[in-house]
Amino acid sequence: MSINAFLRDLYKSATFPCVGFFFFDRPLLLIRDPELIKRILVSEFDYFEDRSVMYNEHDKYIRTNLFMLKQPAWRNLRTKVTSVFTASKLKNMVPLVLEAGDDMVNFMKLNCLGSEMTNCRSTTFKYAIDAISSCAFGLRVNSHENSDFAEAAKGIQGVTPLRVIQMAAHFFAPLLVKIFRLKFNDPKSCRYLAKIFLDTVKQREQLKTNRPDFIELMKKLQREEPDHFDDELLASLPLQFLVAGFETSGATIAYILYELSLNTSIQDRLRAEILAVLSKHETITYDAIQEMPYLDMVIKEALRKYPTLPFLDRECTKTYTIPNTNVVIQKGIAVYISLTALQHDENYFPDPMVFNPERFSAENKSTIVPYTYMPFGEGYKNCLGNVL
Repeated sequence: MSINAFLRDLYKSATFPCVGFFFFDRPLLLIRDPELIKRILVSEFDYFEDRSVMYNEHDKYIRTNLFMLKQPAWRNLRTKVTSVFTASKLKNMVPLVLEAGDDMVNFMKLNCLGSEMTNCRSTTFKYAIDAISSCAFGLRVNSHENSDFAEAAKGIQGVTPLRVIQMAAHFFAPLLVKIFRLKFNDPKSCRYLAKIFLDTVKQREQLKTNRPDFIELMKKLQREEPDHFDDELLASLPLQFLVAGFETSGATIAYILYELSLNTSIQDRLRAEILAVLSKHETITYDAIQEMPYLDMVIKEALRKYPTLPFLDRECTKTYTIPNTNVVIQKGIAVYISLTALQHDENYFPDPMVFNPERFSAENKSTIVPYTYMPFGEGYKNCLGNVL
């Protein structure tokens, strides 16, 4: 049974706001109540400042990973990296994403039209790799041609029995990580991709070329703080975005395509909206996308039904008593929030397995109970992808 399935089933079997469980001899807590979730993620964040996932100082490619960094290092780096994700900077990267889309469309025209069956997941994963590699690594790799870059990207978190155990240990068995110096990501793939990034940076400096991508923004931060942004940190950041982005984005797009194929009325309405907006614009732009509310509704419903982040985790950083109870969470105890269970809970989302974008219409979205829909997390440690 997967961790996701275990937490989902535990949520369903309980009725209390929180429920305890053990992993080996380690006590853990699952939070079910939206009000308590709000306290942990936002209003009393200072009691739960860190994620419970193991911070491995021996793994140089995640030593500066925002997902794993502890306070105060997390806050310092998060503040600097957040400055990259502004609307004006994201607008400049849209043409790079469109190039990746063109490569995918050309591939599908040659290989998918007329076919009875298409592997959407493989195609959308490659598109996501292309879009992120263009924005973060400054490369147009065209993964549909089976490039070495794409294979390395997929290999970072390659799903093998050993890799699954290594990654799970970072969440639930930190002692094993320390003893065996386990790596969260595949070291060989990380080294290969980090070298590509640094080589690209060096080449641009020599040729004095510019491109509206992540490299230019990181170089600017490095010039401003050369002592803090060394090459190791510079290379680790695009790796983070690649790891965090290509599987989540690729999977979400694949699920949307799947649901549109099953729900032709939704497909027709979405297509009509996109065509109507594009008739007023020469091409897809950042501003044009803001004029597509139904597209936003479809994406949000896909993220509800198929959460790419199945659970949130936090570590109690100072002893906390749950208000109006005698339940005490000791410092060091990890707490979990099952997003899959919350977003499939019929008490919050009637007919949860029905794909219904109308849940997120202007008229209906105000009825969603706060802290029951959190595809990007909530609070100070929410995912940076929330602004994309």
